[in-house]
Amino acid sequence: MFDGAGSPWFLGSVGVLNGSIAVIQPNGSSTTPIPSKLVISANGDYLTPGFFDSHTHDDIGILENGPAIAKILQGVTTIVTGNCGFSTYPYGSLERVKEHLESLLGEVDSRHGPLRLSVMEFANREANETEIQKMCEILEEQLVQGAAGLSLGLMYSPSNYASQSELVALGKIVAKYGRLLAAHIRTYEGGLVESVEEFVRVLRESGARGLLSHLQTAGKPYWGTRMTRALEVLEIAREEGIDIAVDMYPYLAGSSTILQLLPPSSMQEGFDEFLRKIQNASYVESLRELTESGQEPGWESKVGLIGWENITVGSVDEPNFKRFEGMNVTAAARSIGLPEFDFFLLLVVEDLGRTNVIMFQQSQDDQNLVFGSRLQMVGSDSIPRSGGKPHPRGYGTFPRVLKHYVRENRIINLEEGVRKMTSMTAHRFGILNRGIIRNGMAADLVMFDDSFEDGATFEDPTKAPTQIHGVWINGEMVVDQNGLIIGGNSNPRKPGTVLTGNENQPSKVANKSKPK
Repeated sequence: MFDGAGSPWFLGSVGVLNGSIAVIQPNGSSTTPIPSKLVISANGDYLTPGFFDSHTHDDIGILENGPAIAKILQGVTTIVTGNCGFSTYPYGSLERVKEHLESLLGEVDSRHGPLRLSVMEFANREANETEIQKMCEILEEQLVQGAAGLSLGLMYSPSNYASQSELVALGKIVAKYGRLLAAHIRTYEGGLVESVEEFVRVLRESGARGLLSHLQTAGKPYWGTRMTRALEVLEIAREEGIDIAVDMYPYLAGSSTILQLLPPSSMQEGFDEFLRKIQNASYVESLRELTESGQEPGWESKVGLIGWENITVGSVDEPNFKRFEGMNVTAAARSIGLPEFDFFLLLVVEDLGRTNVIMFQQSQDDQNLVFGSRLQMVGSDSIPRSGGKPHPRGYGTFPRVLKHYVRENRIINLEEGVRKMTSMTAHRFGILNRGIIRNGMAADLVMFDDSFEDGATFEDPTKAPTQIHGVWINGEMVVDQNGLIIGGNSNPRKPGTVLTGNENQPSKVANKSKPK
């Protein structure tokens, strides 16, 4: 048994009553045996708290499809949504909101949208005092209603137009309620360290607790040159009293909207205006140059850093282009006799900017540093799409951590691996009744054996893990000892509940300098 807090494992039994852990009994204790209506023998398997997915884009998927089967089969019992500024809340122009969300999630039907978009749409400028005040008012309303915090998507339009004063003002509202400020920082390429430092400044000036999303170094020219310093900046910040952590997934490829490959200026007035601009041949040529090798403030060409051959078409909505799913841009372009940029632009236009791409851009050495850091927790960064070739992280993140970083490469031990997937995330989000096996805690549990591993690959990205032997949510078993969903995928049990910041609100004390 692993308690989730990082303590050494021990042999024992757990009793569950009315959805909560009622008793924990180490083997060999003199305590009277637990009276039970049902006894499940673990047969030497590991029992841990249910896993927390600290970073997902499952917002629409959960609303439309209910239980996240792919996550449950990994042992995940709690997911965090609304990341990178791609949230379904609070509200805004339906047309603009759909345009923004669909660039990442594909076709959606939602009447809500991200904060800045609700107030300013795609305006490419700093917010004025009135607009900042309006954003703060809306944010406060959402926090009162139970939001766990605020996420920033500082690489994406329109969030990338935000000034530091705007971010600090919002951070102060987050801090007022003791919630969390998460950030997809401005860049993970050459400006990684500067982007980390900017987020630290926002936390310092606002007093908010922070979570830096999917910390990585993207682009071969920067491998081995940025990550050590980025982690040092974070540790120094913590010494100062700034409460910050990071999340990361266990793959060397990332996944995002195809629009991330375009310079931010191209989307500053929205997608419809982009379609108008590309009717001009001279604009297309300047766009080609910027996309393939150029730079703009806070942005540099992803294509120039990793090459078209390392960018794979993941999921496409347009039926006529689904044949390219799973192909890299170079191969797809060659198959229809087009230059790579021309194929790319055609795909953007025909699929209305909804294409999901997979980018092979990271180094194992840098990722080992992140997973070896005490500040890192596990998040899949999953982007659920129907059909296509999605990133396998949506189906294999948690068993892959245990296989790759614990058993095979020994970057961390099993106790630490479990902590990074359970209590660390629970604590970061102020969820105080889950994430640890303790009396009185909610009985979210997972059982698996020593060969628990991911089945999903980039070629077969939706294959389920193997050797999981039980998952419980609020004390109710939802995956049986054969690793099957009880009730089947079409009629699974649904004992879960919505967790809000109101229920488990941490202290409202702001960051303070470390006493000398």
